[in-house]
Amino acid sequence: MAEHHSEYVIKFTGIPVGEHEFSFHIGDSFFEHHPATIIRSADVDVKAILRKGSGAMELDLYLNGEVKVECGRCLEEFSMPIDVEKQLLVRMVESPKREDDDDDAIHIALSAHEIDLNDHLYDFLALEVPYIPVHPDDENGVPECNPEVLKLIISEKAKTEAPEKGTPENDRWEALRKLKMN
Repeated sequence: MAEHHSEYVIKFTGIPVGEHEFSFHIGDSFFEHHPATIIRSADVDVKAILRKGSGAMELDLYLNGEVKVECGRCLEEFSMPIDVEKQLLVRMVESPKREDDDDDAIHIALSAHEIDLNDHLYDFLALEVPYIPVHPDDENGVPECNPEVLKLIISEKAKTEAPEKGTPENDRWEALRKLKMN
């Protein structure tokens, strides 16, 4: 894991056994460290509850807010609500590797004094965004996409679905329909 400064750090040494709450805010600057993301900007509040035991730690994360993404249908930006709850076991190991982390646990070094949540928060946000995000439908079931772009999409779709008679594509299907199967 690359070392970089992160404001999304929980320092657990020096705090007593018990439950401790931390708050963070994810804004636009968060994504400067993740340039390949489809998330354009964000306004997400993070609440982290660390339960520190004598030999183990658990972390509850709550992410609530919205991210801005580009619609895969009309290419306009829209706000998508985010509401994520994650429970993680914090495992302290000799040689932690990011690839050893899973849905339920993160690994940190035995000598660690803090938990850097930067990459984990990014993963949780990125996984909330569909592969191809699209504007949601309104209460009547109509997409909230740009209406002019929707008209263009519909007219192009109609052209491709109904080829004119005499076109090579239409002739091919006509020839197949004439075949008789025994």
